[in-house]
Amino acid sequence: MTYRLPPSSGPLDESVTFATNWGELRTGGWYGQQAVDDCRMQVDGFQTWHGKPAVRIEVQPNDDPLSLNSNSERAEMFSMQDSSGTEIREGPASGLQYYATSYYFPSNWEGQQLPWSAFAPADCSADGANACNSWSFVWQFYGWGGLAAAQHTMGGPQRYTFNQAALSDGGFVTLGRWTDFVFRVDWRSGAFAIWRRDEGEKQFKLALEGTAPVPSGRRVYVKQGLYRGGRVEGRTDVLWIGPTIRGATFSGVERQAFGTRDGRLDDHD
Repeated sequence: MTYRLPPSSGPLDESVTFATNWGELRTGGWYGQQAVDDCRMQVDGFQTWHGKPAVRIEVQPNDDPLSLNSNSERAEMFSMQDSSGTEIREGPASGLQYYATSYYFPSNWEGQQLPWSAFAPADCSADGANACNSWSFVWQFYGWGGLAAAQHTMGGPQRYTFNQAALSDGGFVTLGRWTDFVFRVDWRSGAFAIWRRDEGEKQFKLALEGTAPVPSGRRVYVKQGLYRGGRVEGRTDVLWIGPTIRGATFSGVERQAFGTRDGRLDDHD
């Protein structure tokens, strides 16, 4: 694990407080990195459908950079930071915040978030109840919630879920095409909303609304990459992530992340 990495210093929309810059910084501007090797998170020339630099994420079997030995694997960046290098942690004082990012999952993506029953007759209670760990988180508000991209039954479709809730459109992952997301979180109440736009679409559609209690006395931070359960049968997973933004308005994070001004189909702010 490495931390205190250089912050991004690129030009920002006036309402934006964090923006990755994968075109100039190897670590994008994040505060820290959890990966066994720099090659697990690197820019390879692939771009988003908006022409923005993307970072390639790869997790191989036994990728355990924190040496937790708990049957879990990862390659993640963690903690947004401001231009002075101060780590950004979220809590009630953060008020209302917006976050934008995009994902590309190739046609052979096999994320899994399976129940213990899928691993029968294995003893899933063994190894400290870690023997059958199965999840595929690609965004975490660590300590509060997260976005997963995975199948929930063996051979089932790949779906996005947030805090284990399915998106209102079914949450199907569009393999081989980019998907843009905007999150809104009111850190005072825990109320959240998620908007989604698939490659080729113009405006964002509201995909999920809800409320999840913000943990008392614990500051939340953002992690992004891939954090997966280790019961993966030797599989290597690869995905690409576009710019990641934090800011005070929907329009601000949309412009900074995607270079668009198309807004939403609904009237939420």
